[in-house]
Amino acid sequence: MRPLAQERASGADPRNSRLERIDAVVVCNDDALLIELGPLLGERFRTHSVDNPAEIAAAVAAPRWVGIVDVDSLPDARAAVLRLETQFPRCPLILIVQRPVEWSAAVARGSAVAAVARQEMVGPRLMEALSAAEARLRADSEAVSPMGAGPTDTATRGLQAQSHGSARWIVIVGVAGLLAGTGWWAIQRHSPASALPGAANPAASDTGVTAAQNPGAAPAPVKPQSVLELLSAARIAFRDQKLLLPRPDGEPRGDSALELYAQVISQDPGNDEALDGVRRLFAVGRARIQSDITSGKLDDATRLVALFRDAGVSADELGDLSANITAARPRWLEQRVQQSIAAGDLKGADQLLGELTASGAEPSAIAQLRRALDAKGVDLQLAALMTQMRSAISAGNLVGPAANDARTQLASMRTLSRTNPVTLAAQRELQTALLARASDALHSGELDSAQRLLSAVTELGPFAAASEVRRQLQAAVYAAAHPRPAAAPVAATPSAPAVVSPAPVVKAPAAPSYISARPSRPLSLSYPPGQSAQGYVIVQFTLQPDGSARNVSVVQSTLPQIFSRVATTAVARGRFDTRALSDGQPAQARLRLRFQPALN
Repeated sequence: MRPLAQERASGADPRNSRLERIDAVVVCNDDALLIELGPLLGERFRTHSVDNPAEIAAAVAAPRWVGIVDVDSLPDARAAVLRLETQFPRCPLILIVQRPVEWSAAVARGSAVAAVARQEMVGPRLMEALSAAEARLRADSEAVSPMGAGPTDTATRGLQAQSHGSARWIVIVGVAGLLAGTGWWAIQRHSPASALPGAANPAASDTGVTAAQNPGAAPAPVKPQSVLELLSAARIAFRDQKLLLPRPDGEPRGDSALELYAQVISQDPGNDEALDGVRRLFAVGRARIQSDITSGKLDDATRLVALFRDAGVSADELGDLSANITAARPRWLEQRVQQSIAAGDLKGADQLLGELTASGAEPSAIAQLRRALDAKGVDLQLAALMTQMRSAISAGNLVGPAANDARTQLASMRTLSRTNPVTLAAQRELQTALLARASDALHSGELDSAQRLLSAVTELGPFAAASEVRRQLQAAVYAAAHPRPAAAPVAATPSAPAVVSPAPVVKAPAAPSYISARPSRPLSLSYPPGQSAQGYVIVQFTLQPDGSARNVSVVQSTLPQIFSRVATTAVARGRFDTRALSDGQPAQARLRLRFQPALN
């Protein structure tokens, strides 16, 4: 397996060691994971990749490095991680795992800085883990080789000065050292700062800056506790019922009796006191795990089982608990999926559905949850389109020509679901807005505009309120086509005074009668290309005794002008039944022609 990054040149300047790259060992045999890690580690790390932990010693010569371990690729993962902790105690580990909760015990022991989920690798979680590992390496390096000259270095330089200097310089140096020591003792004795907790820190005294004054400084290295210290702390925790087991409110903190005993066993696997303490704690832990399973806290139950496993409890004793967690997981996952769907977290619900499928849940339950997830997705899309449609209505953009008009948004909603209550409510809102606009156009005398808007209302579907506006529009169209003649004024003669006579009562002409025309053969009527509207055109003409049509005109139309031309042309060329004519005389006839686009 090839390394992820090129090795650094061997001629690096040791004086710039803080700028040198950090060695990182990747234990993994998954090429896809290695490809992902390459750009994430970048130039900050000098990377060595091995297939198994046994190859580390031959792959890297550095005494300290950051280990990135693909746990799922190791045959016996827990034993392998424990061997890495024992063999390389000064090298922080980052565990790449499928379920981080099962490795919280390793993190609590302190050898692993973090357990990162495989799917969270490309994100801040891995960067935080790398920063923590680098800080631990830096703190360990400073603890081993602190900056500045120590007492031994000072003594060495003093001896060199003595061998190369004169006696006079020796006396001067001795006196100066005595005065400096006396002054330091006096300052420490009388200075109130010596009573502060930070005064006992030699590093802070040498630099003159305390930790509180320099919050950005690296934290002091934490010395690992010995077995005796851990056992003492475990005895104290054992007397507190609240500290027997890890707190159920998150990641372990390392202060419970179980965690302390687990750390003892990691250092001394045969320690009788720790093994006995774990056995006594297991009785309490078993009841806690069963309670967590019953209440659906499977993550807490899984974490506690992993802690007992790391503390030396056998797989046979934990088998029934693990089986109960496995059996309860499908139902728990179903509840989690339902909660995510209700909250609108569709991505999270889809991921949980994948876990539910892998857990072996009933296919019918998975299919039902999948339908609920799809329905929720449709509802969210419809709600978004509904908001956009309402914005278009408020802006007056009902049927174009501007883009994203209200009718276009409704068409998108119908594509998703025509029968959804949200879609039907949107249709009614748009029809109401179109009808109000048509009524305004009618009162303003814009009959063509009113006709187009009324046609748009009809195209969307039945709408009872449109019938009254349609009646008013028909009356207005008829009045415009048949204006009443004005009465001629009567001129007064000069010799006689004008006689004002009452105006005659003019009766409105009786509505003309029409016969319903019936074509004697099919009309040559074709739907105009490039159109998508549907509606009707009413044509009026004079029916001749020979069945032909003359004086053809359109009296009413719900469609654009091109449909009127098609209708009049077809009627003018057609032949009609003449049996309805009286005494063979020409008569006025009307014919209603309906246009509808062909279905694909």
